[in-house]
Amino acid sequence: MSFTEKLKIALFTYSTKPRGGVVYILNLAEELVRLGQKVHIYALSTGSGFFRQVGVPHTLIPCPAMEYESMDDKISRYIQVYTDYMISESGKIKYDIYHAGDCISANVLYELRSKGLIKSFIRTVHHIDDFKSRSLIECQLRSIREPNYLIVVSRFWQNELRLHYSLDSTLIYNGIDEKRFAPICSREDAKKELSLDGKKMLLSIGGIEPRKNTLMILRAFKIAKSFFKEKGECLIWIIAGGETLFDYRDYRERFFREVKELGLSIGDDIVITGNVPDNLIVKLYMASDVFVFPSVKEGWGLVVLEAMACGVPVIASNMEPFTEYLVNGVNAILVDPYDYKALATQIVRVLEVDEIREKLIKGGLETVKNYSWRKAGLEHLEFYRSVLGV
Repeated sequence: MSFTEKLKIALFTYSTKPRGGVVYILNLAEELVRLGQKVHIYALSTGSGFFRQVGVPHTLIPCPAMEYESMDDKISRYIQVYTDYMISESGKIKYDIYHAGDCISANVLYELRSKGLIKSFIRTVHHIDDFKSRSLIECQLRSIREPNYLIVVSRFWQNELRLHYSLDSTLIYNGIDEKRFAPICSREDAKKELSLDGKKMLLSIGGIEPRKNTLMILRAFKIAKSFFKEKGECLIWIIAGGETLFDYRDYRERFFREVKELGLSIGDDIVITGNVPDNLIVKLYMASDVFVFPSVKEGWGLVVLEAMACGVPVIASNMEPFTEYLVNGVNAILVDPYDYKALATQIVRVLEVDEIREKLIKGGLETVKNYSWRKAGLEHLEFYRSVLGV
């Protein structure tokens, strides 16, 4: 193979929903196509297409959701369905690169390699989950230890892989779609379009999950809302996204129980949107007065870059990987994610002090200039060619 020859690249993801790993695969695929490569995406689908239009050839593998299925059984079934399909297709087309974007698809490629159907594969590790069940722990370990090559999206996870697993990896930062995520209108116009005019709005994305630290945001929101209520102003909280493979039923029940205990109302004080249509997500960012993301575990935090690109001030956790690209008081406010009172204080400060808001907005817009899918795509392509020896 010559250096100028187009690579045939297969990218694999476990879902069609707007989770970070899926967003990564779609943007990477589209950028690689723009760079002249031949790319095909494979994804499991529980019944719907991708959350947005995708300008790359793709195959959706049907894998209907089943009621009353344990998490262990679900993961095993997903891997089996995915593997069976790829085996059935293995003789039809061969790729130069097989690249998994998550734990499930990495297990599929491991099975294909074990059967001699592919020689090697790559996996991008976004983060490592704290699973409790033995089967999920083993599934995750295989997805980390078995790939021939590993990519990570932050220095933090590169160090974690080296420290805890003695594994080397290549760091390639995520990008941002600067054409899609940009201040397309005024905040006032966006609020009017979404029937939110006259209200201050706090936005978080990722649903109700322990990893997203939703309970801490709830407690901080109650304090901040009470502050503005005394001033005769209305603060609402919109929770967007959150459709996930995992079952956080206990955490969600605790969340809704605490909402009632705090005297708050779902629908009036807190709006839970679920997955937001692709044509509305930028408007939702634009309508928000502050983006709050005190997550306790992230691979990178793509939504933070999206918010900053839309000109929204950000409050995030004062921990890695956020500290790789966020500087407290410069392009974001960084807080202890376990201190909801401190979080509430910073929410009020950002909403009340124009000087702070404007500084954060300006800093955020400058920060996103450092991250593009073009740069990420070029670095992936260079990495692919290096592992192929061309």
